Amino acid sequence: MNKAQVTKSAVVAGNSAVAEIATRELQRRIRAKRFVDTFAEMACDLCLEQVPPEEAFQRIQDRAMEKMVGMLDTGILGNDAATKRCLEVVVEESERVALEALEKGSEVLQKGLDVLDGVELLEGLGPVN
Repeated sequence: MNKAQVTKSAVVAGNSAVAEIATRELQRRIRAKRFVDTFAEMACDLCLEQVPPEEAFQRIQDRAMEKMVGMLDTGILGNDAATKRCLEVVVEESERVALEALEKGSEVLQKGLDVLDGVELLEGLGPVN
């Protein structure tokens, strides 16, 4: 291996390390924000507006991506590998958040309907009529 190849290998390894650190930090920030809880309310609202599930999923995912892109460490933008990997994480995490928010929103709406139908008991109050 010549000096140029060794240097190139070192740069690639350094870029990979930066990408790994940046993605772990981004994932930590995303999880700390608890986006599922935030977007579950949006899911409920979209359901009440009778927005089709596919469209609701897309709206929630788009909004989650906007929030998550804003959380990127601007220091990594000069590193193509880190930027690419972080954007992949944003897509993966926004899909996960949108799906979980829709599930949680559906559960909340179902509980509300059960209470209205008298199926579920309110704590300490007995059946609701």
